[in-house]
Amino acid sequence: MNILFLDYDGVVNTPMWDDNGTHFGFGFPEDNKVNNFQCVQWVSEFCEKYRFSIVVTSTWRFSTPFYKECLYNGGLRKTIEIVGCTLVDNSFNRELEIASYLAMHKDIKKYLIFDDSTDFILLKDHVIKCETELGFNITKYAEAQELYKKLYGNNDL
Repeated sequence: MNILFLDYDGVVNTPMWDDNGTHFGFGFPEDNKVNNFQCVQWVSEFCEKYRFSIVVTSTWRFSTPFYKECLYNGGLRKTIEIVGCTLVDNSFNRELEIASYLAMHKDIKKYLIFDDSTDFILLKDHVIKCETELGFNITKYAEAQELYKKLYGNNDL
C-alpha cells in the first residue's frame, strides 16, 4: 500500500479570498471543505499517478467527524481513497503519530508526507514541505515527483 500523510492547513487549505471578495483567510472545518481547489487537484493528480491513498494528519480530524468529506468537498477526486487518520498520542507530535501509524501498518510499502511544518526530524526525508500561504502547488508537485523517484525509483508505480 502507498500512503500519503496529508495535513490540511498550509497544504490544501490556504489563505484565500472568499467567493464574494469580502473575506481573506483560511477555511475552517465548519465550512465542510478545504478551500484551495487548485492544491487539492495537485494532490489528486499525484495520488492518481503514483497510486497513493490518503491518511489525514490534520488537526481537522479532531474538529469534525466529517474530515474526509471536507477533503472530497474541496475537490479531491472520488477515485482516491482516504483510509483514515493518524491517532492522537499524548505528545500531539505529528511526526510521532505518523511513526506510530507506520509501525501499526506494516503493509505500507511507500509513503510521503505533505505538510507545512518544519518539526520533522526522523521522517524528514519523506516530507514535502509546503509554504503555508501557497500550499501544494505545481512547484511542490514537481518536488514530490522528484522525491518519489529518489526514494522509490522510476518503475514499479
